[in-house]
Amino acid sequence: MFKKKVLFFAATLSSPLSHILILIPRSSHTMKQFSPEQKHSILLHLQSRRADQSPDDIARLHGVSGGRRTLNNWRQKWDGSAASLEHKQGAGRPRLLTFTQVKQLIHTPIVKKNRAHTAINYPQLLPSVQQKSGTQIALRTLRRYGKRDAGIKMKHTKRETVNESE
Repeated sequence: MFKKKVLFFAATLSSPLSHILILIPRSSHTMKQFSPEQKHSILLHLQSRRADQSPDDIARLHGVSGGRRTLNNWRQKWDGSAASLEHKQGAGRPRLLTFTQVKQLIHTPIVKKNRAHTAINYPQLLPSVQQKSGTQIALRTLRRYGKRDAGIKMKHTKRETVNESE
């Protein structure tokens, strides 16, 4: 069996009161994307496998994350041609907010608050977005839309003491 190695590096945050040790993953694992031609060739290999080879063995040999389950999903779509394994337009869950709504409901209020030098965070923004859009949207989805579509970066501010502000 293969074992995954996860590397961590330690960072210390120091404050007058305490030291905190945080373990942060060094790199994240992303799933490899296969072209329809690659999927086709893997499925042909699966179809002509030896008796002592399992679908999990073939998935491991080709580096397919998800193993047999992924190969079965591909096989259900497959009609013997690589074209049947193309990603279909409109596949997957539809967006809750359009790009225009993201600009109006997320980007614009944040920019206005920033120009007024007022702090704002996503939990404060969530009720107005839900009310104006008429959809129940999760806080995590709101953050993802803000980051990916509106280009908003989360920033933490540091409070100044009375002595520092003078």
